[in-house]
Amino acid sequence: MQLQSTDVMIPIRESEMGAYLAAPSVPKGSLVLIQEIFGVTPAMRAIADDLASEGYAVLVPDIYWRLARSLDLGNGEDPAERQLAVDYSNRYDEQLGTQDLVNAWQWLSGRFPGTGSAAIAGLCLGGRLAVRVAAAADVSCMISLYGVGLDKLAAELAATKAPVQLHYGENDNHNPMAVIEAVRGLVASRDDTRDEFFTYPEAEHAFYNRFRLDRFDQAAHTLARQRMLSFLARHTARHPS
Repeated sequence: MQLQSTDVMIPIRESEMGAYLAAPSVPKGSLVLIQEIFGVTPAMRAIADDLASEGYAVLVPDIYWRLARSLDLGNGEDPAERQLAVDYSNRYDEQLGTQDLVNAWQWLSGRFPGTGSAAIAGLCLGGRLAVRVAAAADVSCMISLYGVGLDKLAAELAATKAPVQLHYGENDNHNPMAVIEAVRGLVASRDDTRDEFFTYPEAEHAFYNRFRLDRFDQAAHTLARQRMLSFLARHTARHPS
């Protein structure tokens, strides 16, 4: 499958937001992938490329663009870069950022005729923002990988009409099991048979990031990837006829 990847600019009211776009020539669906706290890093681009190789147009927005453009703060191993990333995440305006991401979702949904409504997915901070976007837009489905603070987003989860799929490692230092079980309860209370909730024994936070050598879990990654692709196949558009 021939893939094209490029940096693009998305109009956002008075300005533009950068993003990385990876797509096959004829996508079967589209997906907005929201970064971890470290920026649109090589790791995020690699995940986008991988999903694009499965037939999806994948957009990774530069969510920090209002604070600083094109940040690449590694993957969390370096203490100084990790603290800087935390500082950016603390300064990030999630309400305004959610509006930016809805705009990016609208842009992608209209970019490839025939693919229908784009899906939304995210990791860590992006996993929380994915829930916010899914509550605010008519996404085809939502995937959250170790999203942080989801136990505080009961209203957003309840408001989401699309099917949701959530993934957590059971050894997640940012999401204790009590929090994970609270989120499981919020998902169960949606009473939507399309929803899925998965945990991975021994897997840590950031287990899906191949570039995070101290956290990457091959077995959990493989299983989560299979589950994500199956979920996307059920809930996103097919090739146009």
